Amino acid sequence: MKTSIFLILVILVISAMIWKMRKSQAEEDLARRKALERKRRKQKEAIAQDDEVIWPVIIRPVGGKPGSEEDPATEGSQMTAIEFEPSEKKAG
Repeated sequence: MKTSIFLILVILVISAMIWKMRKSQAEEDLARRKALERKRRKQKEAIAQDDEVIWPVIIRPVGGKPGSEEDPATEGSQMTAIEFEPSEKKAG
């Protein structure tokens, strides 16, 4: 009788240990999957940010009368030449 009670207790302890080990492995697997999903999502977001580039657009007036001059405000805003000043002249 004592032997059968001892065997039942040993089986219960072993089954509890196995259950806890499986539970901890399942939690680790879930944490690993979530970490991989976050990593993939970050990579996709990093790639997607490069795809959505908004470039500046310069809008010029179209049409008008063939002999008319342009508006003086638009003439001043156009860049016709860029002057380059070497850094040596600025420092010295």
